[in-house]
Amino acid sequence: MKKNEPPRARRMGRAAAALLLSAAAIVPAVLTAPAAAATVEPGDAVWVGPGVGYPGTSIHPVYSPVPADTANPGTPDMWSYCIEHDISARPDAVAVVGDYSSYLGSNYFTDPVIQAKVHWVITHAYPAVSLADLAVAAGATGLTANDAIEGAQYAVWRYTDLTFDANWAFETPASAAVYWYLVNGANADTATAPPATTEVEVSVSGPAASGAAGSLVGPFTVSTNQPTVALSSNPMHAFTDAAGSAIDPAAVVNGQQVYLDLRDSTAAGSATVTATANGASGTGLVISTPEEGSTTATPGSHRQSLILVTAENATTAASATGTWVVAAAPSIGTTLVDAADEDHTLAWNGGSLVDTIAYSGLTVGQEYTVAGELMVQSDGSATGITGSTTFTPTAADGTVDVTFAVPTGYAGEALVAFETLYSGGTATGTPVAEHTDIEDVNQTVTVEEVPLVPTIGTTLLDAADEDHVLTWNGGSLVDTIAYSGLTVGQEYTVAGELMVQSDGSATGITGQTTFTPTASDGTVDVTFAVPTGYAGEALVAFETLYEGDTATGTPVAEHTDIDDVNQTVTVEQQPLVPTIATTLLDSADQDHTLAWNGGTVVDTIAYTGLTPGVEYTVSGELMRKSDGSSTGITATATFTPTSASGSVAVKFTVPSGFAGESLVAFETLYTGATASGTPVAEHTDINDAAQTVTVEKQPAGTGLAITGGALPVGLTAVAVTAILLGVMFMIARRRATGEV
Repeated sequence: MKKNEPPRARRMGRAAAALLLSAAAIVPAVLTAPAAAATVEPGDAVWVGPGVGYPGTSIHPVYSPVPADTANPGTPDMWSYCIEHDISARPDAVAVVGDYSSYLGSNYFTDPVIQAKVHWVITHAYPAVSLADLAVAAGATGLTANDAIEGAQYAVWRYTDLTFDANWAFETPASAAVYWYLVNGANADTATAPPATTEVEVSVSGPAASGAAGSLVGPFTVSTNQPTVALSSNPMHAFTDAAGSAIDPAAVVNGQQVYLDLRDSTAAGSATVTATANGASGTGLVISTPEEGSTTATPGSHRQSLILVTAENATTAASATGTWVVAAAPSIGTTLVDAADEDHTLAWNGGSLVDTIAYSGLTVGQEYTVAGELMVQSDGSATGITGSTTFTPTAADGTVDVTFAVPTGYAGEALVAFETLYSGGTATGTPVAEHTDIEDVNQTVTVEEVPLVPTIGTTLLDAADEDHVLTWNGGSLVDTIAYSGLTVGQEYTVAGELMVQSDGSATGITGQTTFTPTASDGTVDVTFAVPTGYAGEALVAFETLYEGDTATGTPVAEHTDIDDVNQTVTVEQQPLVPTIATTLLDSADQDHTLAWNGGTVVDTIAYTGLTPGVEYTVSGELMRKSDGSSTGITATATFTPTSASGSVAVKFTVPSGFAGESLVAFETLYTGATASGTPVAEHTDINDAAQTVTVEKQPAGTGLAITGGALPVGLTAVAVTAILLGVMFMIARRRATGEV
């Protein structure tokens, strides 16, 4: 409700009117704002123009930056209301913008609560609000710009210089309606401090390089703190996204990237893209104006302080320019690298290669397919290893990757990527571009050689005759180690041991050799000394290779195959050595005594070591033990043994005449049916009791038979007596032996 104006208020109103009448007031139909207001920040210099409105309550235009021609400054960037009633204004002057803390006056505006009231007034008044909207809100019929300005200025002073509602000299009822609308609203507002000044921010960054006619040119990246901005271009072109799809240029959001659609263009050119946001920064900032003849305003020396307000139709804009040239013919170049470490060397057993295709002159938004194949550089042959990628470029120049999976089998080869570019989603039709240089190092990858993996194989032989058979009583074996994959110049030691093949047990027979190879492949010998005792066994050489001059550490390679015939030697069975022993007995009574007048003796030959199934002949002769002389009494027996050991009998017929002699059987064994050739065995021990028979002495009274005439009578009687005695002796002997 309007209060009665006290005398001081009336004087202030008249004084203010007199003060402001000195300024040439303009009565506009409506305040205007530039298409895009400049951004104003504390510390900026601005130009304050002459007041606009009823004399005494005019609003001042503000220009930022200071116009080059202040006599013709153009359209104001923003407007300002007075916040110091009792200080005269200084139009057509340079002033400085600051925040609330920069205020130089000493009236009520120093109070943050009053600052909040003033901020509410100017943001709900004209020109921050259109005349039409303000007229509806205030119920002000026939409201003009001057009425709106007057009502707002009185409302500002009501807080900055008064603490009550004065009896203001309103020009029209509409002015009064605006005043009471603003004051009632500010009074109802509970803010204790003005809000922080909100900057309207918008910027556009253009493409880093020129685009190509016939493509999408961009990107233009929009940054803003407003919900949306509107885009325009000069000259006008349609806007798209990176894929070439149309966008709404009136609703571009923060961070959005847009492109100019120049796909139908064949000529070079340029265009400026402008992003415009509704609203402008600056409302609530304070303007301090120095006195004439001074460049610095101070609390004790300054002109009227003003508060900025932006018009409701003010905007903030930013621009960036993009250029384009006539597109060059599409071309590609490639760089082939190992995907694992991005160099030009691939592991011997294969892996993944990535070919980065650097393209230029492509049409933005057009789909392309690049297809590649790896070639063997040495002969130019195709590997059959292929790869392809379909893509849609967002710029005429760029890169795209093609991946190749290389299997094992190309160790030592140099592989070269051949790439061909096609238009469309398949690798068909006429190529757009290709790169097929077999000598291009950038598109070449070398596959490593297969790494040296030490291996050994062995061949064990009898050193005597270089076969796989060793004599039964031992000898020297040589194991030839065939190695591969060794490092030339590196010292190695190969150590071996002979194993019993039948049960895998170790013999303890070892050997080793230290050597330094001059080539990665070669041979080296290890010798084993095999003692007697392994007859009939198969011996297998186990070999282990070590780095260094001792058989210690982790083996480099080994060969320990118990069934490998090459590293196996068979030790012969111990040969059968025929032996014979004899037992000579009287066949009559199986003892070693023969009758004085002879008989039959049997020599039982006990043999060993004979070969079953082979025919043998044993030949014997009786020898006089007394002088070792031969008796001439011989006998033989031919036989074929069924086993290696056994016996065979040889019978000798001993005539009379050896009484009192000891006869020894000498036996000789031959192979075959006759007693000829080299004896296989013999037994000729003159002192062997077992093969000795003693011939009894001739008994007394026995003599020679009479032949050729009669004996003398005396001798006859003697002879008869001897015969009788002999007969009696024989009878007695036979009785003693049980014979009849």
